[in-house]
Amino acid sequence: MEARDLPTCTAGPTPRSHSQYTAYARCGEAYRLARVEHIPADPAGWLTQGVAVHGAIEAYERSGRSMSRAEVTTHYHKAWHDEVCAGLAIQPDIDRWMTGGFKSGSKDLSDRRDLGGHQVADYIDYAEQSGETIWTAPDGRLAVELPFSVTIGDIPVRGYIDQVVVTPYGLTVRDIKTGTKKQSSALQLALYRRALWETYNVDVIWGDYFICARKGRSPKPGAPTDPISLTAIDQRWLEAQYAAMDSAERHGVYLANPGDHCATCGVSKHCKAKGR
Repeated sequence: MEARDLPTCTAGPTPRSHSQYTAYARCGEAYRLARVEHIPADPAGWLTQGVAVHGAIEAYERSGRSMSRAEVTTHYHKAWHDEVCAGLAIQPDIDRWMTGGFKSGSKDLSDRRDLGGHQVADYIDYAEQSGETIWTAPDGRLAVELPFSVTIGDIPVRGYIDQVVVTPYGLTVRDIKTGTKKQSSALQLALYRRALWETYNVDVIWGDYFICARKGRSPKPGAPTDPISLTAIDQRWLEAQYAAMDSAERHGVYLANPGDHCATCGVSKHCKAKGR
């Protein structure tokens, strides 16, 4: 696409999400390939693991923590199976799935299946011992995968909050992470803070990330990070960020940004910046 062929701006802002914002900021070309051209992303074991773990934890919390460990485990394996089947429909050869390392796809998937099951069981241990509880919103909703649809500045933004938790230091927005990547920003949590204020007029100033358990040479139980004050991220700046992303995307601005993240990009084999 040449510069003169760039599409004109559409009539108004498009509904956005945190995942759209971060994907666009990471690499505009990957965003275009996946979300504009709708090229199916190569499946990856870490995505299968993440969806299955989140699903099992959600089921456990929605049951009021009444589900037995066996029931939660069954839910996890059912979610795992469904995600693997969805991935196989895109790439039938598991050994061609993305791994982010040197393992074969089949070995990576097997290891992650075990790790995800361990993470779910470990989460239950944490929930039973921590004394923390899931918040119930003023409209009666349990704050697990809590949906929101708000306007940030002039931009409609939608999404789901993993959890809002009652902790010793107050209400806390929490996002569950099954991987090892250190979170470099509380931007996601700051968006959730804004969503809770716009939806319920409740100001939650604390956030954290629950880092799920690790196995292997350096095993580690799952636990939340230290509490993060969400007042440090200016809400007017947040509005400007979403406005900039929305305007640039609607004007067809997609800048390639090749880097280390290409190793985990599901559409990299279609990327011209990679010489393909």
